[in-house]
Amino acid sequence: MPSIRNEYIFKGELKTDKYTYNISIQTSSKTNIIYSRYFSIGSYVLETGEKKTCVDIYVMYPEFKKEIPTANYKIANLITTHYNEKCSVDEKLERGTASGEVNHILNTAMYFVSKICPFIEGFDLNDASTRQCDNDTNIVLSYFSITQYQKTWYEKHFNAYIPDRVKRSKYETIVTELMLRKLPEWDTFDAIFLRNVETNVKLALKSIAQKSTTYKELFRNIHAEGISRACVLLQPWIEKLMLPTTIRNYVLFTQWVIPIESVKRIPLVNYKKDFVGRLENY
Repeated sequence: MPSIRNEYIFKGELKTDKYTYNISIQTSSKTNIIYSRYFSIGSYVLETGEKKTCVDIYVMYPEFKKEIPTANYKIANLITTHYNEKCSVDEKLERGTASGEVNHILNTAMYFVSKICPFIEGFDLNDASTRQCDNDTNIVLSYFSITQYQKTWYEKHFNAYIPDRVKRSKYETIVTELMLRKLPEWDTFDAIFLRNVETNVKLALKSIAQKSTTYKELFRNIHAEGISRACVLLQPWIEKLMLPTTIRNYVLFTQWVIPIESVKRIPLVNYKKDFVGRLENY
């Protein structure tokens, strides 16, 4: 029996209505049967020479089920979602906001893959994404989003959900309980969460906390300072708060699914005639 052959079938650029992204597609095949494809959309090179990719998606084809009967080829795997302004070829990709451009590259990647692989019904992921704050620290993106919307970023923008209904219900209950929990006295809050935190951040948080009764109020008042400021104010202590609630078990170590219906259709330009596949009319 012929062995599976891994090869790149395309490297080039994917042009959209707004941005252009580097793209590469690697396929695994046996004779003329495609078993899987690995899509990388958006990439850039660091000053060290290391290449980084922005969105990576792995797709198993229906034929793969003959090799592994338990494989779910209808759900693609969203392996990597990494933000950098250099993810776009021709313009700087703006940092994500409520209508930000991280949303654009991720939607582009999922839409493109769904057109090449029309049997896909959704994308699964483990939500380990981070956001870089203005002071060059990183905050867990799901935590940051929960403090603002009581939903993770993928829930809010792509209607992601936990397929296991029991886990989903427990997760929603934990988030609700956290929002309703009363804040401890400031000295207690300071001692538990703010050791080794910069004095100016402590003072700002103290002023905001004194106007808040519950964590929901505290988060709302912090986000009223603006998205960039909120990132700096939350980053030093939010993981300490989330850890004992077990929210991290649901957002970091649980499978989430983005339904195909939540992926928006966008214009794609047929950029290369030597592409192995068909892009016309999408």
